[in-house]
Amino acid sequence: MDRAGSAERPALILGGRWLWGLSMVRSLGRRGVPVYATGTKGSFVAHSRWHRAMPAEWGEPPSPATLADYLARLPHQGMVLVPTTDDWALAVARLPAPLAARFPASLSSAATLEVLIDKGRFATVLDRLAVPHPRTVCVDPEADRAGLPADAFTDAFLKPRDSQAFRIRFGVKAFHFRTPDEAMARAREARRAGLEVMLQEYVPGPPSHHYMVEGFVDRAGQVSARFVRQRLRMYPPDFGDSTYMVSVSLDRVRAAVESLDRLLAHLSYRGVFEAEFKYDARDGQFKLLEVNARPWYFIGFAADCGVDFCAMAYRDALGLPVEPVPTYALGRHCVVGSDRYACWALFRRGQLSAGAWLRSWLGARQMLFAWDDPVPGFARTLRALWIAGARKLGGSLGPGA
Repeated sequence: MDRAGSAERPALILGGRWLWGLSMVRSLGRRGVPVYATGTKGSFVAHSRWHRAMPAEWGEPPSPATLADYLARLPHQGMVLVPTTDDWALAVARLPAPLAARFPASLSSAATLEVLIDKGRFATVLDRLAVPHPRTVCVDPEADRAGLPADAFTDAFLKPRDSQAFRIRFGVKAFHFRTPDEAMARAREARRAGLEVMLQEYVPGPPSHHYMVEGFVDRAGQVSARFVRQRLRMYPPDFGDSTYMVSVSLDRVRAAVESLDRLLAHLSYRGVFEAEFKYDARDGQFKLLEVNARPWYFIGFAADCGVDFCAMAYRDALGLPVEPVPTYALGRHCVVGSDRYACWALFRRGQLSAGAWLRSWLGARQMLFAWDDPVPGFARTLRALWIAGARKLGGSLGPGA
């Protein structure tokens, strides 16, 4: 990165209190970019050596709904904006042109983001482009289900159209059901919460059938880099998150990459992306499950393997050249703390030995800790220990203590 040019324009990470926010603070900070972040008060991210709190004289930190007003009043010549969630990405994409010029971002249009965020519209586009994906049927919980396809409920689950809002409201990624009646009842429950769900076919197979194809598309529509990781363990076991993974070759998922490129070109996509595929052994196809159009939890792992998507997005936002990255380190592993739950479940079922458990952790990258920025890791660990101790003490004292 051109350090002389980068130091002139700070970055503002919007909603950076989680691990991917820390990864981006580190990525840009290591390159001499002044990094500010919102929403980090009380977070371990605030302990990073490169983190800068928003000055109090700039006013109350913004929300997605107040972003435009906040930026208009900001006593600063301009910053590169880096949204971390769907809501923040939409807020940035909808900024008025004068503000967007003053606060640039490497991001797709609001219309493109809306297609990717609304999983119902997303499924319609995949149908139109003949991109392999699980059977998906939008449902109206108040209508007669006799109008639905005969196989709509077969081997299916209820998937939200707005994943972020659904997880905030219900604490899970999706709903299981046993009967069509139960499915419609859960759909009505979601609607009462202001959310819509779909029936989606469940693609069978172990966690290792999941592949994440990550990448970056510059302002000219060129894919500057890709990175592929394979999920090896996940928690919870059904609709969970990756807990242990490995970087693998692009050639292993070439068919998935080709179908994804077709989708991105159709949408005139720009910016970072993470596409989740699951290999379906029944027909030998990689089924596209979703595309995240903003930074994701493991963006720091890609950087460790040689593909720094955050740095690419920063340069692209400023109109600077983005150097393509054709290769990356293969066979590197990454693990997160919740992998202990996945391992314990496998251990109890006799599917993982204690030795294999230990060997899988040795040498795996743990993104929270960094030798050149150790304090956030210690802060997060100490807080986790304090919470665990408080819960144990509360349990031993009993509810009436």
